[in-house]
Amino acid sequence: MLNIIDMEKIADYKYALDESSIIAITNQKGIISYVNDNFCNISKYTAEELIGQDHRIINSGHHSKEFIKELWTTIANGKVWKGELKNKAKDGTIYWVDTTIVPFLNSQNKPYQYVAIRSDITDRKKGEEELKKILKEISDYKYALDESAIVAITNQKGVITHVNDNFCKISKYSSKELIGQDHRIINSGYHSKEFIKELWKTIANGKVWKGELKNRAKDGSTYWVDTTIVPFLNQIGKPYQYIAIRSDITERKEGEEELKKILKEISDYKYALDESAIVAITNQKGFITHVNDNFCKISKYSTQELIGQDHRIINSGYHSKEFIKELWKTIANGKVWKGELKNRAKDGSTYWVDTTIVPFLNQENKPYQYVAIRSDITERKEGEEQIKLNNAKAIEHAQILELKNTQLVDFCNIVSHNLRAPLINISMLVDYVEQSEEEQERMEVLTKIKPVVNHLMDVFNELVESIQIKQDTEIKADHIILKDCLEKVLRGFETQIQEYDATIQIDLQQASTIYFPQKNIESILSNLISNALKYKSPNRKPVITIKTKKELNSVVLSVADNGLGIDLVLHKDQIFKIRKTFHKHPDAKGFGLFMTKTQVEAMNGKIWAESQPKKGSIFFIEFKTQTI
Repeated sequence: MLNIIDMEKIADYKYALDESSIIAITNQKGIISYVNDNFCNISKYTAEELIGQDHRIINSGHHSKEFIKELWTTIANGKVWKGELKNKAKDGTIYWVDTTIVPFLNSQNKPYQYVAIRSDITDRKKGEEELKKILKEISDYKYALDESAIVAITNQKGVITHVNDNFCKISKYSSKELIGQDHRIINSGYHSKEFIKELWKTIANGKVWKGELKNRAKDGSTYWVDTTIVPFLNQIGKPYQYIAIRSDITERKEGEEELKKILKEISDYKYALDESAIVAITNQKGFITHVNDNFCKISKYSTQELIGQDHRIINSGYHSKEFIKELWKTIANGKVWKGELKNRAKDGSTYWVDTTIVPFLNQENKPYQYVAIRSDITERKEGEEQIKLNNAKAIEHAQILELKNTQLVDFCNIVSHNLRAPLINISMLVDYVEQSEEEQERMEVLTKIKPVVNHLMDVFNELVESIQIKQDTEIKADHIILKDCLEKVLRGFETQIQEYDATIQIDLQQASTIYFPQKNIESILSNLISNALKYKSPNRKPVITIKTKKELNSVVLSVADNGLGIDLVLHKDQIFKIRKTFHKHPDAKGFGLFMTKTQVEAMNGKIWAESQPKKGSIFFIEFKTQTI
């Protein structure tokens, strides 16, 4: 029998248990027969709502049927069950309880009730769940790191304590060959001692080091790794190990090295180009964005004066608009243009450059800039010009010689033709004088010789005058106002014009002035007007029309009449020959048209005629000299 003291102790234990734990009592069938306040507080049910129910009222569904079955098997066999249960409160919230279920046995050792003593471990379980998540996340990170990165761990002395598979793959060492070694095993010798010293100084001070390292694999090949070394610190802030996380950047570094080589090569090419050539870069609109020193030297402009300008700043005006347009059309279509350009420097001097213009194309194949590479060919071009000039002079000299030869032949023919008859006549008269015995006969013959000699002198003087005109290649051209010149010439024909009641029509609107020797143009006009009056038609009053017409590079002067005309079918090749006449006239000598043709051709002009018998003639003169 329990005494009063024992009963009091039991009551105290029950009180302490009720205050500190969650208590529930069920019968052997699991029906709740008692719950304490802590049970009601955590489950949020009242005692009335719980008494008579079984524990399914707070079942969260978290535990499997096997778990629940194992629990009941244990306590039904009279054994205590201990474990953790996840229950659901009345409001649907979840809570965890650390649980001990004690079966109370009857005299047959069979449970007749169960006392479940619980303590709330919800916060701890949440912490455990959070920790599991963190550990899972860390595990995932580690997995991801191991899969994607090259990882090694060393102790504070730099001795390797861990490497992952990627480290082994890239270094070509096994884990066993690496563990216990330091990183000198993969040192390529590329980095300086100062570089390595600075790395160790950084991590030894507990700071993260980031950089790129060139390492050597077991087979002697080298590889690059982008590296982050993280020091792990102990409680006093000192590193106790280092984790090195690397990524393979060998391809990138090789690409960078190749790029450096290419850039170095391009730089060398650019240097060579700048030293040897004249270089300018323009944007797609033709504005200069870059010039080298050679461009400045030859153009005599400074860089500041050229940048922002277009190439019109050095345009010499030598090339036609069509030439420049074709150049721009070529490069605007993305094609390379090559040619020779004559430019003008700042001081007004001109220079020649052999030019290649290369368009740089964007992704749409449209030019975004043009690079012009030039070389100075001024001396060569000047040499070519001199050669051309020399050739032109040689050709001109040859033409002059040919002309003189032709003139000499003509002169011989003229002399042969025109002087033979008078000379034969004189020779015959001299023979007759020598054969005459009487003085009177000699005197009669001598009187006949003088007219023949005078005629011979006239012919000779005419020939000399024509030759002088042909030889006078340096004769000076004058600025001739045709109206004034005609008025002066016509004054010499006033009597004939009045006598014949001739009409003179003048139209000089298209060209009123020419450059021509003054005495020659007066002689030409006098000869043509004289012939128009001399060979007038007996059936009509003379009408003489003098006109000018402006051609592209010349002036054509025409003198037309309505006189007797010339049969060009019969006399076409003879019209300008010396001593050729086409009508019976006492004053006709056949020298005027010959002289006119000689004077015109002496100044590189041209003369021709249109004529019809009994209708009249038109003589045309083309002046090749400069006109105003």
